[in-house]
Amino acid sequence: MNKGYTQEMIKEMLGTAWLDKSNMPETGNQIRRRKGQEMRAGTRPYPKYPSKESRIADTSGMFDDDGNYVYPEGSGFNWMQKVDPDSKGYLPGGKVS
Repeated sequence: MNKGYTQEMIKEMLGTAWLDKSNMPETGNQIRRRKGQEMRAGTRPYPKYPSKESRIADTSGMFDDDGNYVYPEGSGFNWMQKVDPDSKGYLPGGKVS
């Protein structure tokens, strides 16, 4: 005598939550792997990131003379204020960008 649920009983209980194994979406790892294979095969372009030289030459004010991003004034938050709003904070400034 079988004491467990049959696959049909489980499918009936789950209703629309039942996964259709033939039509499952790609996992994140499968997407990453497929995109990498497509780039190596030449069917997908490699992403282009700004070079350090282009960031240094940028005149928008978003980057400093070394090509590092400059955070806007007042950006970030005090971590202790997030954890305990009544806290005065134990680090001077204590900002997290």
